[in-house]
Amino acid sequence: MLTRIKKSTAYKLLPKRDANSHKGDNGKVLIIGGSIEYYGAPILAGLGALNSGADLIYIWVPECNFDITRSMYPDFIVKKFKGNYLTPEVVDEIVEFGKEMDSILIGPGLGKEEESVSAVVKILNELHVPTVLDAGAISALKKITKFPLQQPMTITPHHNEFHNLIDKDIMVSEENSRSVVLLRSLSMDLHINVLLKGPLDFISSEEGFVEVNETGNAGMTVGGSGDVLAGIVASFMAQGLDGFDACRSAAYFFGKTGDMLKKRKGFFYSASELASAFPFVI
Repeated sequence: MLTRIKKSTAYKLLPKRDANSHKGDNGKVLIIGGSIEYYGAPILAGLGALNSGADLIYIWVPECNFDITRSMYPDFIVKKFKGNYLTPEVVDEIVEFGKEMDSILIGPGLGKEEESVSAVVKILNELHVPTVLDAGAISALKKITKFPLQQPMTITPHHNEFHNLIDKDIMVSEENSRSVVLLRSLSMDLHINVLLKGPLDFISSEEGFVEVNETGNAGMTVGGSGDVLAGIVASFMAQGLDGFDACRSAAYFFGKTGDMLKKRKGFFYSASELASAFPFVI
């Protein structure tokens, strides 16, 4: 039986804020994503990061997403690169800017263009800031030839993205001990933390610890919820938590947020409502 994440543990892990801190001291998060098809995902990730305590949220999107991203919330600082999706040609500017960040989230709305995956590989090789990979950016790990990477690395896949990464159709479950060993081995071999999202969340550390989060409900299958969660993880890392602790606390309280909304609305809530309600649950 794997260890369950308890409320007391998740609460103790929450980032602590210095009463004398100034703007930017509590985390600067850069979110890189978006494409011609998926403009909403980076915005939802930004809401997750903002509503979990990060001071400054920068969102870097393709020019086709720029106007709508900038107009959605005045809380975000929005930048743009040319084209309809991320390409290697724009990476140098992103890398230089990203050096000033406390964490980077790559992937929300990125799409599956090969050029975008190549661009993510280039960012990972050149920008050594604590990083979260979500959605289409996770597949970039298959093109990395040398591990460990120089930066702390966390990924937040759902089961299909996990299957694609390992090239095996294996459902991780407590009943299948070999699947848990596979998850643990992946984290240890690649030196990455993994938050594997599902009815039960499996969280593994690069040291080989695996824990389970039981909070949450079926309403959280709503589109965009994973983007919000990835933003929360990146925010907690920007505020000083390591990847494993950020994933444990984020997953627990995000699931509790879904449980609170279910009591009020049944399964009829949205990803943006999850982001907005998250602070009240904490």
